[in-house]
Amino acid sequence: MVDNTIGDGTQKQTVPQQTQQHFSASSPIEPLECVNPKKPRYNSSDKWKQAPMADSTQTRVAAGSSSDTYSSPPHSPTIIKPEGDQFQHQLRKGKYVSPVWKPNEMLWLARAWRIQYLGGVGVQVQPSRGKTRADKDKEVAEFLNKHGINRDAKTAGTKWDNMLGEFRKVYEWERGEKERVGKSYFRLSPYERKLHRLPASFDEEVFEELAQFMVPRDGRIVGSRALPMPPPVMTTSLLGFDTALDGGLLGLHSPSSSKELRRIGKIRMTWEESVTLWAEEGEHHRGRVKLQCSSFLNADDLIFFDDAMIGSTMEAFEDTPLKGFSVDTFVNGQQVKVFGRRKSAQHPFVEPSIRSMPPMEFQDPTDFYMACLRVPPTTLPSLFELSWHLQEPPPEGYRFPLRRDVYRDLPPGKEAMFTASSDLLDCRAMVYDMLGPMIRTNTSLSAASATGRDSFIGLWDDCINRVVSKFCSVEMVIIRKPSSPSTDQPLQDRWPNVTGFVKNFCLWRGEETDRSREGQLDPSSTIVEKLLWSYMDLPYILGYYAVGYMVTFCALSRSEDRVIMTDLYSVDLSFPSERLKALVPCYRIAGLLPLLADRCLNSVLDMQFPFSDFERINLGNGDIIEMTPNTVTRSFSSKKKWAMVKEIYDMLDQRIPHAEFIYRASEIDSTLVFKPRGCKFKPLNYDQLVEALKYVTKALVALHDLSFMHRDLSWDKVLRRCDGENEWFVTGFDEAVGAPQIYPHPVASTEARGTHAPEMVRGLHGVKVDVWGVGHLVKTCGLTNLPKMLRELQSRCLDQSPDQRPTAADCYHHLLSASSTATY
Repeated sequence: MVDNTIGDGTQKQTVPQQTQQHFSASSPIEPLECVNPKKPRYNSSDKWKQAPMADSTQTRVAAGSSSDTYSSPPHSPTIIKPEGDQFQHQLRKGKYVSPVWKPNEMLWLARAWRIQYLGGVGVQVQPSRGKTRADKDKEVAEFLNKHGINRDAKTAGTKWDNMLGEFRKVYEWERGEKERVGKSYFRLSPYERKLHRLPASFDEEVFEELAQFMVPRDGRIVGSRALPMPPPVMTTSLLGFDTALDGGLLGLHSPSSSKELRRIGKIRMTWEESVTLWAEEGEHHRGRVKLQCSSFLNADDLIFFDDAMIGSTMEAFEDTPLKGFSVDTFVNGQQVKVFGRRKSAQHPFVEPSIRSMPPMEFQDPTDFYMACLRVPPTTLPSLFELSWHLQEPPPEGYRFPLRRDVYRDLPPGKEAMFTASSDLLDCRAMVYDMLGPMIRTNTSLSAASATGRDSFIGLWDDCINRVVSKFCSVEMVIIRKPSSPSTDQPLQDRWPNVTGFVKNFCLWRGEETDRSREGQLDPSSTIVEKLLWSYMDLPYILGYYAVGYMVTFCALSRSEDRVIMTDLYSVDLSFPSERLKALVPCYRIAGLLPLLADRCLNSVLDMQFPFSDFERINLGNGDIIEMTPNTVTRSFSSKKKWAMVKEIYDMLDQRIPHAEFIYRASEIDSTLVFKPRGCKFKPLNYDQLVEALKYVTKALVALHDLSFMHRDLSWDKVLRRCDGENEWFVTGFDEAVGAPQIYPHPVASTEARGTHAPEMVRGLHGVKVDVWGVGHLVKTCGLTNLPKMLRELQSRCLDQSPDQRPTAADCYHHLLSASSTATY
């Protein structure tokens, strides 16, 4: 037998001589006598040691039973394989090496050694001083194998030593260099890690696991006074004040407890970074935040809101061993809304104890007051009264009640929409959802530093558009368009920067720019030039134009044959007090928009045809139609579909009267621009019906002469021109094909059978399917008591046999005679 002593001489391993001879003859591994002893690994006791336990007063065992220097596991010339032969070494450059450790495997390795140091829940571990390093490595390997990680004791021990060295470097960086450089190790780029001689990679979760039980040798324990707290986290309050939270978290603690503190997790402060939580030894689920420097930014106290939106003051213990830690406990991963608050020295106010109040007293009345303010006025004010109406604040009984300290911290102008609550009422939802974004300052934004219009969009939306949509009693859809103007189309066909639709009418619009430029149209001019008055006798529509911080509310109305603009109210959004003043006109405008939309709908019943000069329709499947005063732009999600539709219109090539045609096409954007612009209206009387059908049948005569058929006639595809010519025309030639067709139409097979001719489902069909569509138009026109000639036309067109139906020319001549003699 050959004796081999490894490490400190405390262990010996005997290997049969025949095994040695076998390896010298058939294996590239050298005989055992020639194997160099393994270099001493990094001694984890030189710099690091486990966190002191309750039995820290025990004396160290004599060196004769176990050396202070951990010995390496014995070398073996054989390749170790666990049961099942699942673990295999890899041959790399002529040497057998173990596979690369994955982050989750390193995490389990760290947990295994934590059990060796501290023990675990339900885990019985022998005292560390009674075991050699080889025994520890063996138990760690068994722990890993139980959790599906097949590593032998030697490989696990080597990885542990290497991982400790990397952990030491990362920990020293996080402890000192992080404050100087201003970056955590885990946020450094690979180049920066190499520059600072840091490990190329180290998993953050593994680091957090090791930090729970590995500490420096200088005796400082991870806790309230040992490990330095993370740098203060700057938490911007909702009202613009700043606070600082220095994070550490503690578990439930009795004043007489002597347990040490350790970090167990993090919580997240809304709008800011995470704050570390600290807890006592043995606590795993809850902890406390340590509050430091809460007033160095003039914040006298901190308020946080729980899941039920109940405000509570963050209090800290003063005299107990938990001095400086919050009274409240938090859960790891919890999100907490926190803001700072200053108390006025001139008007001291003693806040009642929140914990002594019944929870029902903290009901948020925001929804109630919003419902009261969303009630529109009974009548529309005249254009002369409009400026005064926009500046009139709501009745005092409808103003949002706020807690006295929150109300006191608001800038001047708050009394128009808010009031200090004498009861225990606080509109917290209003504060967070609307008021907070409005008055939160952006110190980096100025007219000089702004890079363009996009820099101010957030400010304009928070202070103007979101407020108007919130106060509107009906659904309001706001659409933004990019600021880059298109030079190949007239100004009137370019969308405004902001459009607001109420009941599908564009009654709110805005023009914006970051600053005035020479040679560029001013927003006050473009908001008028882009408007085509299509609202009949409507007294006005509303909007605004903005130049940087300056915003002017205006009314647009028609005077004879031109559009005039009337300025109503101006605000300077660079000051928080002015932003608060913008609430009143936005609230008043939101109440007028539903009344204007109802006036437009009533005009339709009075046989007038108001329509929206700008309109947007989502057809589904990514296809969108956008209408301007003179054009219709259709966007396609598929290049193939775009090419197919364009080919159909190119074949027709404007040879069909009373039909739309392609005005411009863009393959890059997959868009087709059509003319003329039409509106969807069904005829309101017999004369309009006959007039519409004459235009349709005349278009079908020309289409059938080209051996084409439309195949999809309906009132959605028959529109009335918007330019005052009172012409009806046919649109939607997507399904148009040559006639006849021998195969069934797939759309007719899947949709309702009553909207298409019956032969389209069977297979062979020709131009008579469009004649069936004419009869369907008469049937679905919505008019009753039609003349006899129209009823006869409907009956003949809807005949089940295509051969019995008249031609499109017959229908046209029939309508010519019907327009002169109408018999009921």
